[in-house]
Amino acid sequence: MRGRMETVMSDCLNDVLRDTRAALALRLAGQAGQMLVHAFWRGSTVDSKRNAAKGLADDPVSAADRAAERLMRENIAEAFPDDGILGEEFGASPQAGSGHVWVLDPIDGTRSFICGLPGWTVLIALLREEMPVLGLVHEPLSGMTIIGNGSRCWRLLHGRVEDAEQVRVRKTVRLEQAFCGTTLPRLYDTPGRSALLQALQQRARHVQFDADALFYAALAQGRLDVALDTRLALHDAAALVPIVRGAGGIISDWCGRQAALPGSDIIACATPALHEQMLALLEETGAAAESQADATCTPSADDQGPGSNGGQD
Repeated sequence: MRGRMETVMSDCLNDVLRDTRAALALRLAGQAGQMLVHAFWRGSTVDSKRNAAKGLADDPVSAADRAAERLMRENIAEAFPDDGILGEEFGASPQAGSGHVWVLDPIDGTRSFICGLPGWTVLIALLREEMPVLGLVHEPLSGMTIIGNGSRCWRLLHGRVEDAEQVRVRKTVRLEQAFCGTTLPRLYDTPGRSALLQALQQRARHVQFDADALFYAALAQGRLDVALDTRLALHDAAALVPIVRGAGGIISDWCGRQAALPGSDIIACATPALHEQMLALLEETGAAAESQADATCTPSADDQGPGSNGGQD
């Protein structure tokens, strides 16, 4: 079991956590979260970095981001020295041949974190042969963790596996009925993206902004119907894939291609009907064509592996 990570088709989270990598992922989310809660209430030193992929000249990073990622990296390296690690703050470490890569985002939602607001999370994903087989979204302030393996998805509080509940998307089929969530409006900064955001606000029941990974966690729990983002990096998106699919939802790039890991423009929907309507809206507004021209749409899994996503290597 130590050398492999299998996708377990079970309604019971305990069965999934028999795999030592899955158990470690859950433990690390809790440990990193506990460290981050202390830093959140104390306040943490803030630096800036330029994020060309997201078009941000000032992308904040805190000392707590780096400390939490360092903690996770050290534990992974000790437990699985042959696994690769890709993190937001310290980049990629060499993979020594196990076929597994951990993808870490120590604080997804750093703007909320440094402003003393809720809405930030710890993201952990595990890839096997470039396929996402496990994803966790952990919200330390509430103690909630959403964990999915592509076949099932669960919600647990404060790490209590015995109380874990399986969650599913809801069955909304019309965009006019849909609650939607997306990123900062200023990132919709091209003609097609701007037209998409305007059209979505006109047609959807409600559009909420800037809750990052929590939108996808809400979709998995049946609280939201559509989540979409533009210009995500691999560490932003990898954990979301097995969560959304495990809860019965659909996640793809803006061209509708459901490769193992969608490109940096992604959309998740609760039902196939909603997905079709959103793809039509993306095409109608020109946003899908822009995404494809920007090389942010991922070719199908048959054509190209997920490790070759544009801008995410």
